[in-house]
Amino acid sequence: MPLILRQRTVGPITLLELSERLTIENVPELRDKIQDLAGQGCRFFLLDCSQITVIDSQGIGGLVRNWLSLKSRGGKLKLLNPSVRLREVMQIVSLNKVIECFDDIELALRGF
Repeated sequence: MPLILRQRTVGPITLLELSERLTIENVPELRDKIQDLAGQGCRFFLLDCSQITVIDSQGIGGLVRNWLSLKSRGGKLKLLNPSVRLREVMQIVSLNKVIECFDDIELALRGF
């Protein structure tokens, strides 16, 4: 199953809906997609993580690398509806203090 299930644009923000697994196998797909879109001028990304049930260290690393890459280009990466599992992992590694998470899409969009 591909990692990115759907892509849509809301104003200047690219919303990517992710599938249930953010692991070593599909982190390159996310990196390539974000780099490709950033190369086309997209700078603001909202990742819908509501379906993620499995995440490994490479998945966490991928989120951090994409966040850093976008930040260095003047962009932003935020998470929408992180699953319970993703929230737990982010809290354990204190990533929730770095990458903003939202449960409401309107608040998330306004947060950019």
